[in-house]
Amino acid sequence: MWLDIYIVACSALLSLAGWYRWRRARLPLPPGPKGYPIVGNLFDIPSHSQWVKYLEWSKAYDSDIIYVNVLGSPIVVLNSYKAVNDLLSVRSLLYSDSTMVNELLGWGTVTSLMPYGHAWRARRRAFWQEFNPVNSFNHRPKQLWHSRDLLRRLLHDPKRFLHHIEYTLAGSIIAITYGLDVKPEHDPNIVRAEKALVQLKEAAITGNFIVDILPFLKHIPSWMPGASFKAYAERVRPDTEDMRSTPYKQGCDRLVSYRISGVVPMILTISQREGRGKPSLLSRSLARGGCSIESHPDEEIIKDTTWVAYAGGSETSPIVLSTFIAAMLLHPEIQRKAQDELDTYLGPRLPVFEDMPHLPYVRAIMLEALRWQPVLPLGKPILLFQPSHYKGYFIPKGSTVFANVWALLRDEAYYPDADKFKPERFLKDGDIDPRLLDPIPNFGFGRRICPGRFFAMDSIFMSIASTLSCFNIGKSKDSEGRDIEPDIQYDPGFTMHLIPFECSITPRSAEAEKRIRDSELM
Repeated sequence: MWLDIYIVACSALLSLAGWYRWRRARLPLPPGPKGYPIVGNLFDIPSHSQWVKYLEWSKAYDSDIIYVNVLGSPIVVLNSYKAVNDLLSVRSLLYSDSTMVNELLGWGTVTSLMPYGHAWRARRRAFWQEFNPVNSFNHRPKQLWHSRDLLRRLLHDPKRFLHHIEYTLAGSIIAITYGLDVKPEHDPNIVRAEKALVQLKEAAITGNFIVDILPFLKHIPSWMPGASFKAYAERVRPDTEDMRSTPYKQGCDRLVSYRISGVVPMILTISQREGRGKPSLLSRSLARGGCSIESHPDEEIIKDTTWVAYAGGSETSPIVLSTFIAAMLLHPEIQRKAQDELDTYLGPRLPVFEDMPHLPYVRAIMLEALRWQPVLPLGKPILLFQPSHYKGYFIPKGSTVFANVWALLRDEAYYPDADKFKPERFLKDGDIDPRLLDPIPNFGFGRRICPGRFFAMDSIFMSIASTLSCFNIGKSKDSEGRDIEPDIQYDPGFTMHLIPFECSITPRSAEAEKRIRDSELM
């Protein structure tokens, strides 16, 4: 009897498996442009602003999931919150990342790019311990100091506002991550980060390097014809490692042993040494377990965790603040409304973090800056390592999946008049509308959502509030005193960088200027 049951059960399972394979083979691919033999849709995809074209195709084919093929490599683009949630959150275990960036340039230990597994969990856990909503409060004193430093820099040299934004935010993340001081200008750690991140952005644009389309080419030697990508990777990979290792070593050196009589090194635990250096992500991470720096078992995890914070904080927040400046230049009425709110609540003082719940319009400006021009309009490319299906469509193994953040943030169901800069869309009854907070996709999805998002929004908010409380942002004047109309354009690469533009940033009053100068005493 049991044998009969076993045979029936096995037959049923085999039949079900066969039916599934048959069904999968008969499922159509998602809709998309037809393409050409061999090259597929190579000539259909524009060289820049692909997210705009993908949204156009989504509307043309009346589908929130689009399929294209480039030289035999399938690409799937998700253009709705539901599709992104279903495929990148609910089914997140199906996905891992694998690009030229990971393997050839050396960025593969960044948690947002690592495949899910033990190594990923260990680094994610270490990062979350430092940047969860509760512990993020530990960083606010340094964030506040650097926001005041931005004010001082804008007062002394307003024409270099884009540089000041990038430099102060980079300085903030270096101090918080490694406990290191930053030079007033040309800090080596900021310079090396800028260099490595430029190389990352160049390599991260899908299609820039043939190895992204034909991964097996990563095995060929760099001297072979057509292997310029390999030579490029060999040339720039040391810069990646320099960015990962040098500030880590410098941070450790601030906690390192003191010599006894100038001869014997004294081995101290981190808990003993932390008082000798500035508290930081590095010092707190090393302190866990009471191990010495010289023999810490989690050295690689800590090095990767600090590196992620260093890279992420140096790159994304400055873009949002630059967009904020552009938006205030284009919309002086929004600027005045925010300044009225600040003046009413703050009176004659600079903002602090405790003011955040009482400044909903300023918070709405921050959220709208995140939405209006997203930093990563196509998100990060994700590789599907096993076949899947969705809404009756077959998604092949090896597909590169993109969440079209640009499309999500222009979903008229959430954001009417989506191309307009309208902070009011985030407000309801005089406060932030909670229904519009969860859909914001700028920080990723599912297991790979950015754990540093609370820290990032703290930094962005304080910089926006401080700048608006002290400065007027307006049009520059030509030699005859006439307004220069702003030309706001973005360089549409892997991230949305503003092309430098002119504007006038002037103190709102003599009292505002005095508040900035007094902040030097902090």
